[in-house]
Amino acid sequence: MRVRDSITTPGGTRPNEDRVGYRGTLAWVTDGATDLYHDAVLPAESDVQWLVDTVDELLAQAGAGHYRGPAAALLSTIADEVARRQITLGFPDERVPPACSIVLCVDQGTHYNIGRIGDATAVVTGAESAVLATGYFDRREATAVAAGGVDRAEVTRAMHQRRLHTMAAGDVESVFSGHPRRALRPYSVVGRWGVDTAILLCTDGFARLVTDYHICADWPKVVEVSLRQGLAYLEKLIRDAEAAPGGRAGRFKRADDVAAVLLRHG
Repeated sequence: MRVRDSITTPGGTRPNEDRVGYRGTLAWVTDGATDLYHDAVLPAESDVQWLVDTVDELLAQAGAGHYRGPAAALLSTIADEVARRQITLGFPDERVPPACSIVLCVDQGTHYNIGRIGDATAVVTGAESAVLATGYFDRREATAVAAGGVDRAEVTRAMHQRRLHTMAAGDVESVFSGHPRRALRPYSVVGRWGVDTAILLCTDGFARLVTDYHICADWPKVVEVSLRQGLAYLEKLIRDAEAAPGGRAGRFKRADDVAAVLLRHG
């Protein structure tokens, strides 16, 4: 597996909560869910920064160790370790743990194995093609924005409830966390590497190219342009769309963090 290109940039003045990584047999992107607290209890600028950096560390260790098992199994093992570390660090029982979305590609030699938890996206093109994505979280966010709410405390409580639901309720989708009653719902795709195989892993901020702004007609077009002109070119188009009048309509944030990595075989 060869990294053709990668990018991650913040969506504004806040620290970037997205990550992109690759080491050995693994490549991944993570998208930290916006922290719901003004203070941090974990040893980082925010709890979610601690989470995405910890996940980065653990995935890098597994990749350096040439992990070749299922992506979903590794994500479950890492969630167990995140939960153990949170307990060791005295994370309060009554506090909502930090969460993130992850999409992970494992190079298994002749095959690849991709696992997704949350609203990250994986796209495979070539002799075999696949899209691993969900609109579940977009629909929930749009519904919440439409419902509105003027009381900040009530809005925050509702966000807490939605976050906890996707951590522990065992719904059709989940977010990644070290919640003590976590119910991870990973989705996977397995395929055979070919000479023309290209794999794009990205966070939802990058996926706006297709889902929100329709800059590219479909995912194969995104991969085609990425291979030809690079991920930074597409990131610039996203930022231009966010800055336009009406950009990010129906969203909590005007601009979003972006992370993407483009993989080829070889």
